[in-house]
Amino acid sequence: MSIGDTFKGWIFKKPATCEPSDPRRSNDSIAGGRRAGEAENPYLAARRTWNEHLGAVVSQRQNWQVIGILSLLIALASVGGVIHIGSQSKYIPYVVQVDKLGQTVAAGPVQATGKTDPRVIHAAIADWIGCARMVSPDVAMQRKCVFKAYSMLAPNDPATPKMNEWLNGTPDSSPFKRAEKEMVSVEIKTVIPQTPDTWQVEWVETTRDRQGSPKSQPVTWRALVTTYIAEVTPSTTDEQLRNNPLSIFVRDYSWSRVQ
Repeated sequence: MSIGDTFKGWIFKKPATCEPSDPRRSNDSIAGGRRAGEAENPYLAARRTWNEHLGAVVSQRQNWQVIGILSLLIALASVGGVIHIGSQSKYIPYVVQVDKLGQTVAAGPVQATGKTDPRVIHAAIADWIGCARMVSPDVAMQRKCVFKAYSMLAPNDPATPKMNEWLNGTPDSSPFKRAEKEMVSVEIKTVIPQTPDTWQVEWVETTRDRQGSPKSQPVTWRALVTTYIAEVTPSTTDEQLRNNPLSIFVRDYSWSRVQ
C-alpha cells in the first residue's frame, strides 16, 4: 500500500459494512453491551473498555504519523531552500570612481547592464574570426586561438560541429597540419550588422611559407555570423567567464571565398 493510500485511509474512514444477519443471533436492541433483560456481563464490559482504549491508541498513533511525515517534508523543503540560498553569490561589486587628484567622484554598487553595446559584439566577432582562421607556427599560440574560438561556441549550437569539421576535417583545413608548411594571417576589413543577431564579416587572408615569403595573392573571404547573448547561470564556471566574460556566443555561421 502506498503512502497516498495510507493518508486516504486515515483521513477518509470507510463506513462500517453491515454483516448479513445471523439467525442464531437475536435482533433485540443492545444497551450498555448487553441485551434488554440480561444482567451486566463483566467480561463484555472489560472487552469493550479495552477496545475503546486500543482504538484511541491507534487513532493517536495515526495522527502522530501524519504530523511526523508533514514535519519531515517541511524540514526537507527548508534544507533545500537553505542549500539553494547558500549557493548564491553574496558578493556585491562596489565601484568607486576617482578623479585625477585621487578624490572620490562617485561610488555605488554595480548595476546590471542592459543590452550589450553593438561595438562590443563587433569586436568579439572580429576576434572570433581571427582565431578561427589564423594559422601560426607557434603551437602554444595556435592552441590558445583554438580555445578562444571554442569559448564562444555552445555544445548544442550548429556552429560547434561546423567548427569541429573545419579544424579536424582535412589536413588542408587543420591549422596544426597547415602550420607545418605555411602560415596564415587574418586582416579584418568590415563587420556590418545585417539583422540584430546576424553580422556580415569580410577579411583578407595572406598565406606565407615558413620563411615568411608570400605563397599567393591575398584572398578575400566573407562570412555571415549569427550571435546571441546567453544568461550567466550558477553552473557557469570561472574559466568560462574569463574566456567569454560577456557570454557572447556564435549560434551559426557560414563563410566563403570572395576572390
